[in-house]
Amino acid sequence: MTMLDRYLHAVRVELPKRPQTDDIVAEIAESLHSQIEERERSLGRPLTDDEEAALIKAYGRPQVVAARYGPVQFLIGPDLFPFYWTTLRSVLVLVVAAILLAGAAASIATRNGTHFFNALNAAFNSIVWVCAIVTIAFAAGERFPQSLARRIAERDWDPRSLPPAGAIAAPRSSSLAEFVANILMLLVLLDARGAHYIPPDAVVANMLAAMHVALTQAWLPAYYVTIGATALLALSAMALFLRPSLSAVHESVRGITSAAIGASLVLTLQAGRLIAGPDLWNTAAVISLVAALLILLLQIFISVRALLRARTAVQP
Repeated sequence: MTMLDRYLHAVRVELPKRPQTDDIVAEIAESLHSQIEERERSLGRPLTDDEEAALIKAYGRPQVVAARYGPVQFLIGPDLFPFYWTTLRSVLVLVVAAILLAGAAASIATRNGTHFFNALNAAFNSIVWVCAIVTIAFAAGERFPQSLARRIAERDWDPRSLPPAGAIAAPRSSSLAEFVANILMLLVLLDARGAHYIPPDAVVANMLAAMHVALTQAWLPAYYVTIGATALLALSAMALFLRPSLSAVHESVRGITSAAIGASLVLTLQAGRLIAGPDLWNTAAVISLVAALLILLLQIFISVRALLRARTAVQP
């Protein structure tokens, strides 16, 4: 995979999704190929990596080149708009991540899910303020040429730092939803052996008590492993939210945690009776664990397949 291929891929990622995208990339590729061939003819030899990097660098950053083909921006011009959008997304991600992590830590420490729901509300409210502050800063940068915002757009960059053309970035919305779901699941698990502050735990506990059914100590291995796996998945989802390029790492964590939970369920099945109550409930618990094992095996298969596809995609 050449440096030019990586550059063209980076430009394609930044272009608006429309039917003319292929034509635009082809036009840019033709222009750059012509410049490279002309330069090679004048030198009488192929370009070195440094020379090719200098030529591509002179053509412009992928964000700036793609912005020339985008819609006209009135508040923030095309030279600054890609950096405004990148900065806005980055600041939003950092602010939301900090608030949610703080709320999750407080909820886990106190076993009180209210802190996490308050953090979700605070994260939502912070979006308005972040958008306003960043927009005002870049709008000012558009009107004052020597501003910090314009110096950011003009700072040095190196085409060799671009990611491979086959690199896959996960959508932040899915990783954020996964983080929230895992934190909520972690709170439910931690509360399961406590005072049942969380409504779902209280409902299940009351239902089991009414039916004179209780879980035995055989569940403890699966219980503790599931708590650790859920916490690890939550941290991995947050890392993916901060860095979408870590999709392969996150998929590896999914596969490893699924294998760990599966192994703990096998130990649970071999530990003896699962339910202190009627045999029918014990049989139902065994069937449920076997079904859970099959689902975990499917998740491991999906994770391995996704990792193999990602590895194939980035190979030159």
